Amino acid sequence: MTDKQINVQDFMTKQVVSVHPETPLLEAAQILMSRNFDGLPVVDHNGILAGLLTEYDLISKSTMIHLPTFQKILWQMSVFEKDTSAFQKNVAEITRLAVRDVMNNDPLTFDEHTSYEDAVKTFMEHHRINPIPVVDAKRKVVGVVSRFDILKPFQFINNHV
Repeated sequence: MTDKQINVQDFMTKQVVSVHPETPLLEAAQILMSRNFDGLPVVDHNGILAGLLTEYDLISKSTMIHLPTFQKILWQMSVFEKDTSAFQKNVAEITRLAVRDVMNNDPLTFDEHTSYEDAVKTFMEHHRINPIPVVDAKRKVVGVVSRFDILKPFQFINNHV
């Protein structure tokens, strides 16, 4: 590139997949798994950032849900044949959870003019967070930056060497 400073807007993902706070947690988890995402911005119906849901939130928060364990339970349902009421109670509790129950309500964000260097530094300091939403002055989500996106400028350089 030229002397122009690289900013987040130059390499962020602009086609953002997001969920709403009232989205069922299992639906959001399915989106994460099917798209191989580490996290999703949580937005209101105007696209304003309400939080961030990450894989880490799904497996670490005290919500009585640990998705890998829940998946294993579903595959071993025959074990619960003797006590289906306990199983049904656990499933009912899990299916009532919404994204708002486990999301980070105050996630880190970038604005479009955050420098590349500051973005790299933020990811180095906050290992568990991925992606980081990019918001405008009104906190409307305009993109996301993932660790993968951080590598995009290297692809440009490599193609022009």
